[in-house]
Amino acid sequence: METKKVQWQAAEGRWLIGDIHADFDHDSRPLESWASEQPDLSQVRLVLSATNYSTHWVSMPGVSNRNLAKALPFALEECLISDVDNYLVVPAGKQDKKVRAYVVAIDLIERLIQQCELHHLQVRDIIPETQLLPQQNLLRQHYSGWQLLLPGTFEGWIPAFALTPVLEDLLSEFSADQLNIWAAGLDQAQMVKTTIETGFAETFGNIDVQASTRNSELDSALDSKLVSLMVGDYQVRERKEDKPAAWWRPLAAIAAAWAVLTAGYLFIDNIALKQQETQVRQAAVDLYKQLFPGERVRSLDRQMREKLSGGNSAEGAGFIQLIHRASRVYAANKGKKTLHFQSIRFNDRLNELVVEVKAGSLSELQTLKQALEQEGLTAEVSSATNDKDGVKGRLKIGGAA
Repeated sequence: METKKVQWQAAEGRWLIGDIHADFDHDSRPLESWASEQPDLSQVRLVLSATNYSTHWVSMPGVSNRNLAKALPFALEECLISDVDNYLVVPAGKQDKKVRAYVVAIDLIERLIQQCELHHLQVRDIIPETQLLPQQNLLRQHYSGWQLLLPGTFEGWIPAFALTPVLEDLLSEFSADQLNIWAAGLDQAQMVKTTIETGFAETFGNIDVQASTRNSELDSALDSKLVSLMVGDYQVRERKEDKPAAWWRPLAAIAAAWAVLTAGYLFIDNIALKQQETQVRQAAVDLYKQLFPGERVRSLDRQMREKLSGGNSAEGAGFIQLIHRASRVYAANKGKKTLHFQSIRFNDRLNELVVEVKAGSLSELQTLKQALEQEGLTAEVSSATNDKDGVKGRLKIGGAA
């Protein structure tokens, strides 16, 4: 099976293909031209250029390996340009308690596979180019740019003109014992080494330079177990030869039918419970949005627990504490039948309750405000209007000033 590197040229709207170490400015050709020369149904393994995907290192404490694939897209949601559903996110191991994730546009992967199928090629694997690099602090010259790997911090390809500003951004708070620099010539390697030692003298304990890009090491990496971008719907499933039916298959079929029938009865019994669960959950979401307007509900259980535990408020007066203390004052003044809390909202950013109050008079509203302040809370009457039944007011209640 042949291994080739591919790169999507967005400006030209086409795929280029070449050897895995090819300089795509000079040593590549259009994919359709190369594919037309291959025998039908040829199998090919593709190495995707680092310019066509991104690598992210994410801290995800408490998430098991089994749940990584589901949790990673939500963890990366704020880092992506468009909606997370437009990307394929593939977990690729850990380093220093951070999870590595390869992110590539789904449209790009589908376009590549479809282009190969159109020319009767069978794509067996798509490997991120930087997967071939050894797991060490490494700066490797790669034709018109550099491949940089700092496990746990950065992995990708950098154009030559952007190398210095990128290093300034990455190395300002980075330190390690060793950095290896591989370049086509010793002059290029020494020049980069001098730049790093001048600007970041204490970042690396030692910098080793070599006048070689060591392509053979990357070639040998193809024989090891590598992370593939062909996962999920894109995973290749091997066809198995037909085998004679075993003697136990009819019995297994009967048992399976009985299990399906039993499960059917259980399913019907659970429909009502599912409907009730959906109604209760929707009511909980509506209540959460009413109490905390403007917040996006992503994980209702987790978000509600955070609110009820006081959240991350620096003052220590989160939602549960404020509502407890305010309700205690309300209960003490409940003897006044004209005083009612009509609605309560919580402003998470300002850490305050916004309470709509119905009172018999403005003085009664002021009395409530003073009682809240005596409880050690801050209270402000932000609005008050008279109507035929008394006064409608709005109180803003916060923690101690």
